[in-house]
Amino acid sequence: MIKTTVIALLTAASLAGVAAPAYASAFGDVSPEFRSFVADSIVADLNQKGVHATSVEEWGDLIRAYVTNDNGTQTMEFFTPGSLQPVTK
Repeated sequence: MIKTTVIALLTAASLAGVAAPAYASAFGDVSPEFRSFVADSIVADLNQKGVHATSVEEWGDLIRAYVTNDNGTQTMEFFTPGSLQPVTK
């Protein structure tokens, strides 16, 4: 229980302090390690919003997420950086 709480607090602190500015320009111009961290943070944020994302990548000025649907199929969905709002056609 304590271990889970500590991990959650560390994750929340790192997301708020580090990952949010990188959302402003999708992943930003950073090292591959930091890009991986940002991608993992975005996946976690999308999952908290109810989007079952398995991975994300920068797609121009958008974020492309690979999403697993309830029936087990996988689709791609696009989101705006920062707010992670779905992009509509």
